[in-house]
Amino acid sequence: PSQQPTMSSDVRTFHGGAAASAGDQAGAGGAYASYGPAVAGQAGVGCCAPTSNLYTLANGQVSSLPAGSILSVGGAAGAGCSTRSSGGMGCNPIACMAGEECNGGSGNMAFVGSGNGEWMTETTYKYVGEGQGDVTFVARKTKSYCGCFMCVALLLALLAFLCWLLIVNITTTTTFDGTPVTTPSPVATCTFWGDPHLVTFDGARPSFYGDGEFWIVKNDKVSIQGRFMGTKYTFGLAATNKIAVAGPFLEGHVITIGTMESGEDGKIKVDDVPVCNTLGCHYDLVHDDKQLGTIDFNTEGELPDSAASQFKREIVHLDLPLGVSLTVFRWTNYMDLIIKMPQLEGGQDGACGNFNGQVEDDSVRAIFDRIGARVGAGELLFSHRVDVEFTMEEVDMLNTCPDAGLEDARSKCKMELEGTNPTTNQLHACMFDRCFGMNEHALRTARTFASAADLAAAGSMSPTA
Repeated sequence: PSQQPTMSSDVRTFHGGAAASAGDQAGAGGAYASYGPAVAGQAGVGCCAPTSNLYTLANGQVSSLPAGSILSVGGAAGAGCSTRSSGGMGCNPIACMAGEECNGGSGNMAFVGSGNGEWMTETTYKYVGEGQGDVTFVARKTKSYCGCFMCVALLLALLAFLCWLLIVNITTTTTFDGTPVTTPSPVATCTFWGDPHLVTFDGARPSFYGDGEFWIVKNDKVSIQGRFMGTKYTFGLAATNKIAVAGPFLEGHVITIGTMESGEDGKIKVDDVPVCNTLGCHYDLVHDDKQLGTIDFNTEGELPDSAASQFKREIVHLDLPLGVSLTVFRWTNYMDLIIKMPQLEGGQDGACGNFNGQVEDDSVRAIFDRIGARVGAGELLFSHRVDVEFTMEEVDMLNTCPDAGLEDARSKCKMELEGTNPTTNQLHACMFDRCFGMNEHALRTARTFASAADLAAAGSMSPTA
């Protein structure tokens, strides 16, 4: 309270022997006054007087207070009070009959009526000695942001690692326990059309105009060879005439496919035995009860050269192990070809290039420098080598090769064909490739050297141009 009543100097002894002293508080209306030192009264329902000796506070002062009396402040007696209380705890607000007294030890409370001052509730703590129970301190929970920071750091580290993998373009990684994990290799296509134009796996555009047998794809497991031969429509410049597919990935089997006009030699064969030579047929390539791949012969497929759209379609589809597939477009006297495969383990080379992502090293000269100008002795997948022809148009055109280039081509071709006992035509065919292999339109130049008879035979438009 903001204003406390002051007890008189005439201190009396109450029930329980406690003395009221200055500073005792008078409660608000209906409160209990304390009979002990400065113990605030509880809000209550009022106490009645057990005797006729009822005393009141006048303007906050006690008029007289004989021993054993009950103090009441303002108003009539309340609805009742609690029974006796011990140890100075005061009366609890439990209803009792009117006229019962509040007794107890020091600090008991009795209804004394409404006070005159303003008041507020306060809580006071007093140390009363060591308790008997166990005490557990509970720390206040606080928010922690460490987990969030760790998650962000881990995500950034993972992103940096993935970016590094893309930059270095590796195909094999190693786990922390030492187990190798191979990621998928890039897949690309190599396309042949015409006389023969081609686009390598890396996007280069070399051309091979001389006759002979060439490596198309050379790898420890996959072997694809091509036979290139001149036609009357190309004034002797070569076009793809036949292909052979073999290697350990086919368990020693050899697949060959040739042009339509080649007759028996041009049929679809496995190990030199004709298979699937009727349109619409399907063939399963099996080895020791294990299926290696399939061969389908039909008219389906997107042409690599729109100029061939006028021809009857006879298209062969090879689906083979290691993700290797070939689509062979068989025409009368030449073939177009699309090869699709991933980068092969151990590297590869040939007319389709080395599939290393670099265009500049897939020139005819660079390929010849790496693997030779033709299939070497003991490596041929075909049953025999073709007789190489070299037309007058090609002779005249070869003479236009600069002297330095011509002599360089001669010396290198002799070295590259060593072991194959090359004829003069084979040597000239190799030289022609070195001189004009990067000229995609050598046919236009060859036409300028053609005789009237050759032009008439070829017609006004070459189907392989």
